Amino acid sequence: MATDARTWFYSVPEPRPFYIEERVNQTLWRNRLQDLYMSCTQPTIPIKMEGRYHNLPVRFEWQPGKYFILSSGEENKGLVGVLRQVLMFAPSYSYHDADGMYVVEWRVDAEDSDDRWHHIQNNPQFQGARRVKRR
Repeated sequence: MATDARTWFYSVPEPRPFYIEERVNQTLWRNRLQDLYMSCTQPTIPIKMEGRYHNLPVRFEWQPGKYFILSSGEENKGLVGVLRQVLMFAPSYSYHDADGMYVVEWRVDAEDSDDRWHHIQNNPQFQGARRVKRR
C-alpha cells in the first residue's frame, strides 16, 4: 500500500492501532527511516505512538491537521529532516522536556503556534527552547 501523511496526518485515520501503524510505518520506511518501527499506543486523538530508532526512544503525538510532536532520546537532525519532508512543512520549535527528551513540534496554525510558544517559554520544565525560522 502506498501511503503518505495525507492518510494519517492531513485526514483523521480510522482509530484502529494496526491501520495507524501500517500507514505511519510505511510512510517512514518509504522516506529512508527503515530502522524505525512505531507502535500505536493510543489510536484516538491525540494519537500516540512509541518506538526505537538506533536504540533511542522515540514518541509521536499528533492531532490530525493541527499539530505533530516528535520526542526522541537525543537530537537527530536526520530524523527531524525526514519528518519535515513527510509533513511537508517546517517545525515550529524545539526544546528538552522534563524527562530529558529532545522535542520538536510542528504547528499548522500560526496563532496556535504563538500561544504554544509562549507556554513553552514560561514553563520551567522545558529547557533550551528554540523557535525554528519559518521559510
